Amino acid sequence: NKDKYQAVFLSNGQVYFGKLQNTAGDSLVLKDIYYLQVDSKIQPSSGDNADVSTKENSDNSDVQLIKLGNELHGPEDQMQITKDQVLFWENLKADGKVSKAIDSYVKE
Repeated sequence: NKDKYQAVFLSNGQVYFGKLQNTAGDSLVLKDIYYLQVDSKIQPSSGDNADVSTKENSDNSDVQLIKLGNELHGPEDQMQITKDQVLFWENLKADGKVSKAIDSYVKE
């Protein structure tokens, strides 16, 4: 569906969000690309509290949606992905968190 954003899951574990095109060729074209970045907050361990559960550690992470193009190497906002690197893709619902974050970014 060219009107919706897609989530493209790659064999290396990376997930990109964008507008998928050229699904019939040997490679896919993804435009208007976003990806997730996880920033962990580092907290100093203090004595008996050094052994913190996984649940608590997961609460110490911020997940941000990043627009492709501002990285150090200055990529264009288009990616060609060979089909053998793609596990699957999904259409995103308009009321999902990623779609809402993209809409918010576009409005700014």
